Amino acid sequence: MSKSKASQSAQDKTLDKAAYFRRPRQARGIEKFEKILDSVDILLESQGVDAFSLYDVAEHAGVATGSVYHFFPSLEAACIALVERYDKSFAEISGHSIPADEVSDWQDILVRQFENSRRFINAHPAALLLIIGPGRTWASRQADTEGDRGIARAMKVAFQEHFALPEHPAPETLLTYAIRILEGFWELSMQQHGYVNDEISEETNRAAVAYLSLYWPRHLPRVS
Repeated sequence: MSKSKASQSAQDKTLDKAAYFRRPRQARGIEKFEKILDSVDILLESQGVDAFSLYDVAEHAGVATGSVYHFFPSLEAACIALVERYDKSFAEISGHSIPADEVSDWQDILVRQFENSRRFINAHPAALLLIIGPGRTWASRQADTEGDRGIARAMKVAFQEHFALPEHPAPETLLTYAIRILEGFWELSMQQHGYVNDEISEETNRAAVAYLSLYWPRHLPRVS
């Protein structure tokens, strides 16, 4: 397969979010859109999956039901948008700068990124449900896969503040795979404990470090 055809094939498999929800462009619409997502988040936390409807969302948000349906034709669509919002938060967390005196090797950065993300997801029950729990659907998984790529890009930037990463294989690809390792372990913890506990978090970190160590030496060159 040619490079152009391979690229097109990858694009074809990208979730068409416009087919699920309408993204506002004006400030007033964005404010209402986010207010609706806030209500979905709260209702997921208080009532769980499949326990409420878009009518309940509209009532909780204090907006007309028609306004909710204007953006989201279904509750699944709203959950996909919420997954996207959570993944943006994970990217922000993972992209935070770390002082040089707190980094001895790239493993320090990875573990900190993962632990900061764990604290965040454990503090947001709706994220637990939608990303590693029973609230996932095939479409929301696709949305999360796209989000993972954004998180990987943010992670790479944080690594490159301190180290020169090998160009091959592409760091973003490796970090995306590391995130999928994380999600597999975290899903197991969610099933067993209802959150990501310390023991499985430690195993997650070991597994991701072991995977990346197949491609990155322990001591990468420092950037000047």
